Amino acid sequence: MQPLRTIIIGLDGATFDLIDPWARAGFLPNLARLMEQGVRAPLAAWPNMNSAVAWSSIITGYNPGQHGIFDFGDRLAWQHQEWHPTTAADRRRRAFWQLLSDAGQQVGVINVPISYPANPLRGFMLAGMDAPSVNSPGFAHPPDLMSELRLQGIDYVLDVPGLGRLCHKDPGRVPEPVTAMMDSRSRTILHLMDSRPWDALMAVLVAPDRMQHFYWPEGREAPDDGPDWAPIRGVYQQVDRFLSNVLARVGQNTVVLVVSDHGFGPRRLASNCLNPMLARVGLLRFRADVRPRRPLGFLLRWGRRRLPLPFQYLLAKRLPALYVRAVSQSKNPDVDWSRTQVFASLRGRSIWINLKGRQAYGIVPPEEYEALRQRVSELLLTLTDPATGRRVVRAVHRREDVFRGPYLDRAADLLVEWDEVIAGDGLAYPDGGQPVYARPQSRRVGEAGWTANHRSEGVFIAWGPGVIRPGVTLTESAHAARPVTHYDISPTVLHLQGLPVPADMDGRVLAEIFTEEYHRGHAVRIGQSGATADRTVGLEADEARLVEERLRSLGYLE
Repeated sequence: MQPLRTIIIGLDGATFDLIDPWARAGFLPNLARLMEQGVRAPLAAWPNMNSAVAWSSIITGYNPGQHGIFDFGDRLAWQHQEWHPTTAADRRRRAFWQLLSDAGQQVGVINVPISYPANPLRGFMLAGMDAPSVNSPGFAHPPDLMSELRLQGIDYVLDVPGLGRLCHKDPGRVPEPVTAMMDSRSRTILHLMDSRPWDALMAVLVAPDRMQHFYWPEGREAPDDGPDWAPIRGVYQQVDRFLSNVLARVGQNTVVLVVSDHGFGPRRLASNCLNPMLARVGLLRFRADVRPRRPLGFLLRWGRRRLPLPFQYLLAKRLPALYVRAVSQSKNPDVDWSRTQVFASLRGRSIWINLKGRQAYGIVPPEEYEALRQRVSELLLTLTDPATGRRVVRAVHRREDVFRGPYLDRAADLLVEWDEVIAGDGLAYPDGGQPVYARPQSRRVGEAGWTANHRSEGVFIAWGPGVIRPGVTLTESAHAARPVTHYDISPTVLHLQGLPVPADMDGRVLAEIFTEEYHRGHAVRIGQSGATADRTVGLEADEARLVEERLRSLGYLE
C-alpha cells in the first residue's frame, strides 16, 4: 500500500443544519458522497466557539490553557488596556504541520486562521486572517509564492470586509467579493495541489462563516425553498464544486477530512443581555453621567465611519494613549468600574470577576473571589426566557474545570454554556419571587449587524477508501465512546501520517473512524510530550491596526 496522504478542508462555520437538507435536495452532491461513503459526526465546539481559539486548538491538539490563544486579541481595551491582535507568534504549542515537516514530510497550509507569520517548513504556506495583508513580509513561504500565483492569473484575496453593507444593497445573491474570494482560494489550492509535492495539506474556506453572519434569514432555524436562503446556499454550492475538483485529484491513498470550527444558527440576543442583568442585580454598575464625560468614545465611533483608514492608523500611531482611552470609552462606556464586581463578554459566553490586583480597576478582594464566583454561577443557572419561562443556561463552568495548562490565568473566570435553541431575546431572573427582566435596547449588536452567530455543534466528515469506515454516523454508533472535539484533529492527522502522538496532547486519535483492516496494521503510537513553541516577533503598530480594522468590519470587534 502506498503511504497515506491527508487533506484537511476547513469550512469555517459550516453546519449540518444546512448541509443535510441541501445534500438531500441534491444541491451538494460531493458533500453527500463524502458522508455516504465515509464517517460523519457532530464536532463538539464548546467552549472554543471563537474562531481564533477553535482553529488554534484544531491545529495543535491542545486546549487554550496549553497553547495560550483565547481570543482575537490579548488585552481588553475597554478595561483601559491596549489591545493587540493575536497572531501565530502568540501560540505556545506547535501546529501539526510543523511536526510533520520536522519528520521530513512535505506539507501545505493555506489560509488557516492565526497562522501569521508563515512557518519556514518543508512545503508551502499562505497565512490566514491574522496577516496584515497578502503583501506583508512573512505572509507566504516560500516568499516568491505570491508571485507564482500572480503568474497563474490568480488575484489572491485574504478576506471580505464590509459584508454588512453589501448584504443591504443586494440581499438576494452571493456578493461579487465573496465569489472572487472563493474563486481565488479554490484556484490557489488546486494549483498548489497539482504543482507541488505534499503528504499533508490543510486549507480553510471562510466564506460560509462570513455569509452566514450577515445573510442568515432573521430568526429562522432551518432552511426552506425561499429566496432568502439563496445566497448562503450559493456559497455552499461553490464549496461543493471545489470539493469535486479536490476529489478528482486524490487517489486511493488519500484521506479527506472536512472540519468546521463551530456551527451556526440565528442570533439570539439573550446572551447580549447579561451585563444589563448583572446591573439589575447590583453586580455591575453604570455611570449616571455618561454623555457629558465620555466624548472620546463618540469621536472614535464618528472617525471610524468618516475618516479614511490610513488617516485612522496615523492618528492611532501618533496618539497611542489617547487611542486606548477612546476605545475604552467606546466599549461599555457607561460601566463604572469602581463599583463593578462582575462583567460579561459582549456575547455573554465568558464572565470575569473584577478582581483587585488583576483588573486595571479591580475592586473584589482575592479572599472574596470564590464566594462571588459561586454566587454568579447560581444566578446564571436560574435565568429564564421571559416568553417561555424555560431556563436558558445549560451549565456554568469554572475555568479550571475546562482548561488546564500554564496559560489558564488568561481564561475568563466562568464559562457560560447557553441553551442555543431555548434562549430568546431577553432574560428573566426570579429575584425573591418578583422577576427582574433584561432586554436588548436594539436588535443591532455590534457595528457589523450580524443576523446569525456561532453555535456549539460543528462538522466532522472523514473519507478514504479502505481506511475510513463507509456510511457511519458516529452519534448512532456504539463505537463513538466520546464526542469528536477540536483537540482530536491533530492527533488523528499525525496518526494517519505515521507519526507518534505526543503524550500530553489533550486530543485523541479517532480510532472509531477507521476500518478493521486499517486498525490491524496501524496501531496508535504515543510519543514524548510535545515541545512548546518559541514566541516570534509580533506585529508593528500599523500592521496591528490593519488586522484590527479587518476584524471590526467582519463584526468580531466593536
